[in-house]
Amino acid sequence: MEWVQNVKRNRGVNHVSSKEGGNYLYRRICWLVIWVFLLLLISACGRSIDLNEANPHRHYKDDKMIGTVWEIDNDDNSLIIDISEWEKRDRKGAGITDEGYSYMARLSEETRMKYEDGRAASIDDIKKGQKVLVNPPRGNKFEGYPMELVLLEMSHEEKYSRFLSHIDGFNIVVMYENGGTVPVEMQDSLYGNVLDILEGTEHEAVAAWIEYDEDHVIDYKKDLRIEQFPVILVFDPDALLFKTYHADDLYAFFNNLKN
Repeated sequence: MEWVQNVKRNRGVNHVSSKEGGNYLYRRICWLVIWVFLLLLISACGRSIDLNEANPHRHYKDDKMIGTVWEIDNDDNSLIIDISEWEKRDRKGAGITDEGYSYMARLSEETRMKYEDGRAASIDDIKKGQKVLVNPPRGNKFEGYPMELVLLEMSHEEKYSRFLSHIDGFNIVVMYENGGTVPVEMQDSLYGNVLDILEGTEHEAVAAWIEYDEDHVIDYKKDLRIEQFPVILVFDPDALLFKTYHADDLYAFFNNLKN
């Protein structure tokens, strides 16, 4: 120990100089205070980073309002655009909530419409689900008359955002036609039976029922080579893993994973 250097011997008994011992304790306390301060600073920085990383929409820019087309009204020459992610670009932690935000873009003769590569476009080229850039962005007062509308290229993740699993597991999608019926074996009980199969395993699954929309920007029937509806699709976070038209085949797929 460091104190050994300050020991004086008197009649066979070890003594520590009170002045030197006091200085030593003072130095130890100072170092302790400094270390506590550094630990608190590192912890605070870590929490700040976590809050920033907790916002998946932070890549959006104030001057670039990007959204997804929800509805197209050719008669009114207008679009309803989902701008929820752009609206939440500055939120952190508990400030990120589930409510949605939409913007009605009223198109006029002055509105310039084009593709991202510069080719001219019109309202007839726009389909539901299309990613668009609206200029200028919405201000504090609602304007609704954009000067420019740009049809943007879409990534695989954007095209299949409703299908790809958003958990570390599987997303079971039952896709059906508008006006078509979903048989009982493909309704809620389908998901419950899968959960029963996966119980006690490391695998997780969620489920969704999606109506096929032939007016969507992506023709999923063509893209996924769907032969008939309803169809059962199984996605992981990256891609389609399994496709079938029969509930029993789905159960066999998950039973094979379990085994």
